[in-house]
Amino acid sequence: MSVGEIVQASEVGQSTVSHHLKSLAEVRFVLVERRGTASLYRINEACVRCFPTAADVVMGNPAPITPADEKDPAP
Repeated sequence: MSVGEIVQASEVGQSTVSHHLKSLAEVRFVLVERRGTASLYRINEACVRCFPTAADVVMGNPAPITPADEKDPAP
């Protein structure tokens, strides 16, 4: 999405959106693709995968077990 599209969808000012996107891009939570003079932003899928677990931990709930957490059964 472009900054303009995000502004329109969120009804937040352009400077605020740009400021937050810059911060999120610095930590690679969002990825930026430059197309000429435009910048397109998308969420880094690798960051989003851990959200349910992170939310559970913050809320004091046990973290859900993911396939990567399960150990192979003994032969």
